[in-house]
Amino acid sequence: MILGALMLTLGITSCHKDSDVVLNYAYNDEMAFNKAKDSYAEKFKVFWHGMNSTYSLWDYEKECGLDWDEYYNVMLPKFEKLDELGGVSDEDLEKLMEEMVAPLHDGHLSVEFYNHKTGSFVRAEPSMLRNMSRPDFALMSFTPNLKPYVNNTKYKLKDWKETNTYASAQLYYVMNTPGIGYQWAVAKQKELSSKENPTEMEATTLAYLNSFIKNMAILQIEGVSDKSIQMYNNLVSMYSFLNVPFLEPINPELVEGGIDIKYALFEDNIAYLYISDFSLTTYLNDLYFEKYFSGSKHDTEVATRVKDVYNAWFGAIQRLHKQKQLKGVVIDLRSNGGGIVYDSNYVLGSLAPQGGIQYGYARFKRGAGRYDYSPFMPQSASTMADEHEIIDDVPITILINCWSVSMSETTSLCAKQLPNARLIGTRSWGGLCALTGQEEFTVNYTGHIGVKRQTPVYVYLPMVAIHDMNKKVLEGYGVEPDIEVSLDAKHLDEYDTQLERALDYIRTGN
Repeated sequence: MILGALMLTLGITSCHKDSDVVLNYAYNDEMAFNKAKDSYAEKFKVFWHGMNSTYSLWDYEKECGLDWDEYYNVMLPKFEKLDELGGVSDEDLEKLMEEMVAPLHDGHLSVEFYNHKTGSFVRAEPSMLRNMSRPDFALMSFTPNLKPYVNNTKYKLKDWKETNTYASAQLYYVMNTPGIGYQWAVAKQKELSSKENPTEMEATTLAYLNSFIKNMAILQIEGVSDKSIQMYNNLVSMYSFLNVPFLEPINPELVEGGIDIKYALFEDNIAYLYISDFSLTTYLNDLYFEKYFSGSKHDTEVATRVKDVYNAWFGAIQRLHKQKQLKGVVIDLRSNGGGIVYDSNYVLGSLAPQGGIQYGYARFKRGAGRYDYSPFMPQSASTMADEHEIIDDVPITILINCWSVSMSETTSLCAKQLPNARLIGTRSWGGLCALTGQEEFTVNYTGHIGVKRQTPVYVYLPMVAIHDMNKKVLEGYGVEPDIEVSLDAKHLDEYDTQLERALDYIRTGN
């Protein structure tokens, strides 16, 4: 019976021209994808039909004025015109793709078309188009600077720890720190070059140092990528006999999977935590730590520093609150692009009671029809199950900005449910809808359409729509701060306007 039903389904799919298809495009309509290999119009059709069956915000888009059927009639002829041209540049395709995605509001949505004329993959993201005019859009790579507060009389630090496990930070350290790595090699090269009568061993060492320094300089120009880190690791192995101090392999996973974390304690016992990404679970959960960071002594040492910084923050809060000396907490999620949902246990969830924090409602895509959605279901972020201090009697402030996305926005919605928490900064990105993998079949339609860098069309988008406690969609708009403060980015070496506003709120309540 199952085989018969499957064959019937496949028959219906393959016989129906421009079909809405019964199966989700995440599992690939091979006929549609094959047509799209050599046609821009067919690429658009795959995108339109895949979105029609997979996207989770159609009722919201309709409220915003988008007629999806009329949109098909408007956009298809424009892609058909591309097929009539002899050559189509990536820039021309990107421009039309941006027009294609511009009306959509999903904050994670990313579309890639394979340009069969150039051999390149071209991307368009509606959230980029929507947010790029905002004043704080340029702060994508923002990192707070705590150095001005070491000797600041009004906002003075009495404790401060930070570490950065990203491959870029590790490579920078190896390249620029005196006495180790590249700088040690340059100094040794200078020392050996100055000798009038070097020994045979010294001459040989100098030759190898010259080669090592040349390759490292090339690597620095290359920038940080999976390829360049692999090149660096090859150099580490190749020149290990030189015994260059701190010349250790860098885990390729940390090209994108690292974290920048900072803890500070201000003199009046306000505890501060900054995390660049929600990836604390991989460092703080013993099973994940063993899986990802036990490959070498260097990996373990780098990852352990994250534990040390987090434990300094969490330990200070526990100790000071028990002593009734904790004045407040600042959690800095500015330019935090989101990440692991379970991290809620370690951040806001480490201050809240057990049992989770409901922040809104979720609605899943449950069928191929455009409006086939599940009922609304309460959505909660988990909180720390282990015994811990409940911080409900002192102010908690969450710093956000334009580039606070996804899990940062979930945390922001959770904060709005705590009476002693306030959001400070600027409106967040507007990408709250949750993501899923496409590796396993589920009762929900996954958000992925196609396979990245394999099919001529690939779309990355959520399978679930998130609504706030009033069942309002914030996608494409973001979470509003309770206290709006812009960042004076030109004077970060002197002060941080948003951080100082959070500290002032904790001290005064205003």
